[in-house]
Amino acid sequence: MAGSYTKILINTKKNRLGCEGELKIGGFFGLIMFMPKPHQLPPLEDLQQRTDQLIKILELLEQEIQEILAAGKVAPSGCWIVRYQARGRKGAYWYYKLQATVAIFPSKNNPQKLSKYKHLGKAGSQAYLDTVEQVARRAKIEGLQQAIDTLKQGLSDLSEEASKI
Repeated sequence: MAGSYTKILINTKKNRLGCEGELKIGGFFGLIMFMPKPHQLPPLEDLQQRTDQLIKILELLEQEIQEILAAGKVAPSGCWIVRYQARGRKGAYWYYKLQATVAIFPSKNNPQKLSKYKHLGKAGSQAYLDTVEQVARRAKIEGLQQAIDTLKQGLSDLSEEASKI
């Protein structure tokens, strides 16, 4: 361990640095150990190493998106699940629907006409469960895509940095 550190002893009565001696602080004697500077790569190698790291992570995230897409359907962007109450003879019931910002779902009565809503039924119904999974897949993909966009911006910055070397 002593080989990987630079040992500097300080004698407060003589020179402040580089002298053999001891440092007394608050009644305690001790040695000061300095870590060596990390080996710095030449600028082009450093740039290449950082670029390779970004590309590796970018490829992993894109692969993860492909795995999510292969796992099943993904809910359309701009859709979310809404809970609503319907009143019946025996009281109120809670139902769920998939709601979009624009009409994208075929209407139940007229398939030619589009609707903003897709009825899912009660909590726990198969349509409800499938849609929850689809919305979760979409949320994961959107999060990964945001990270990918950040990495691409980083690659662009590294490209600009390379042009200055």
